[in-house]
Amino acid sequence: AGVVAEDDQRIGRRIYLLDNSGSTATGDGSVLVEGRNGSATQVPGTRWEEICAFTEDHARWNLTVDTPCEFVLLNSWSRVQGSGMQEGRDCLHIDRSLGDVAAQLQQLSTLLRHNGPRGVTPLVARLEEIHQRVYAEAPGLAQRGQLVFLTIVTDGLPTSPYSGSSTDADKQSFIFTLRNLCANLPLQLVIRLCTDDKATVEFYNHVDEELELPLDILDDIVGEAQGVASHGNDWFAYTPTLHRIREAGTLCKMLDAIDERKLTKLEVRQLAEALCGASGGASLAGLTDRQVVREI
Repeated sequence: AGVVAEDDQRIGRRIYLLDNSGSTATGDGSVLVEGRNGSATQVPGTRWEEICAFTEDHARWNLTVDTPCEFVLLNSWSRVQGSGMQEGRDCLHIDRSLGDVAAQLQQLSTLLRHNGPRGVTPLVARLEEIHQRVYAEAPGLAQRGQLVFLTIVTDGLPTSPYSGSSTDADKQSFIFTLRNLCANLPLQLVIRLCTDDKATVEFYNHVDEELELPLDILDDIVGEAQGVASHGNDWFAYTPTLHRIREAGTLCKMLDAIDERKLTKLEVRQLAEALCGASGGASLAGLTDRQVVREI
């Protein structure tokens, strides 16, 4: 709750760029289904079904925490190449202040249903449009001390709008665009991968490792849970809620680090206090490190 409260104050908007290229019809995706008793099960599906489930989950999440968000399609079926982005056709805002939450969620569901897998992966073209829109809002964000989180949900390598093949030039253009976004805007990035393709995963991991950008690369919940445990951070349950917070982008740097390295003793204490909430965190405050370890 403390992590979410801090994010609520600092994050002015979340933007999600949704890859619906032809390759998202591939049937190696998975959808996380949460039971009433808190259990969660992964159900096989297409990559696009995984992206749709992700989208609707994050729409509900942002409505719950009252953070305005926007979902942008990579390829909308009725858009003419070169035309401007249009609300309800190419993108959709979800915001509690707009009223009728159920109607907003239904409109989002309809948009996704009408824009199944098609086309190539013109990530740069869409990111440049997002750049222009956030740039226009930057003075207001700065005045409020806020920033934007952009989550790119994709299963493939960047291409031009006219080809399904990703060239070195396409990749370099993508990297340049990411740098430009982060250098010129109050913006941080998350890339949520919906593929296990080796070349794709290696490219995005290289981007994360080699570039000094405010960027986090995430897998699905199973892959992330395994990564967290493999770095010695297996003392807490990696829940759907934690995964959702990281997918949406968080200012809690410890949550960025848990799949990259073993947390320090101080970080373990701080994360334990955050996970335990106000009352549980207070009960840990007076304990020694050894006592904290026993408690958790």
